[in-house]
Amino acid sequence: MDNNGFFGCLLRKYFSCSGRLNRKPYIYRTIAVTFVSLALAMFLFYFFAGFQPGNYKRPDYKWVHFGLLVMIMVITIWSGFSLGIRRCHDVDKSGWWLLLGVLPYINVAWGLYLICKRGTIGRNRYGDDPIQNDYDRIEDIAPDLKQQHDNFFNRK
Repeated sequence: MDNNGFFGCLLRKYFSCSGRLNRKPYIYRTIAVTFVSLALAMFLFYFFAGFQPGNYKRPDYKWVHFGLLVMIMVITIWSGFSLGIRRCHDVDKSGWWLLLGVLPYINVAWGLYLICKRGTIGRNRYGDDPIQNDYDRIEDIAPDLKQQHDNFFNRK
């Protein structure tokens, strides 16, 4: 399988449990997975039942509809777990901490913690800092930007 193609990129971004994921991609990808799965479920509901539950065009469509919805749910749950596990890795916690999501009230606090807590700066036991390359690039181009700034404002 090609890991550099479209599907390889999707598998790495949404279904891999290794590595780290910082806050911004975690939030955006979680929202994207939620909306895509809801849109697919609504489309399937309209396609098979026409927004009238029990009004299937053929009786066997009910089971096809049910099977497709189960597949969407399994994919959505797996994607959510993989995103959460990588977010836990970014704050230097094991993916098993994600099980706090089954406890009432604690799940809300844990979710807010994952959304708000800054990841470990630099390398931790789960891998390199996902935004460390951005810091390195800024440090590399900063002298050039300073030189351009000085040249622009010191012209006579």
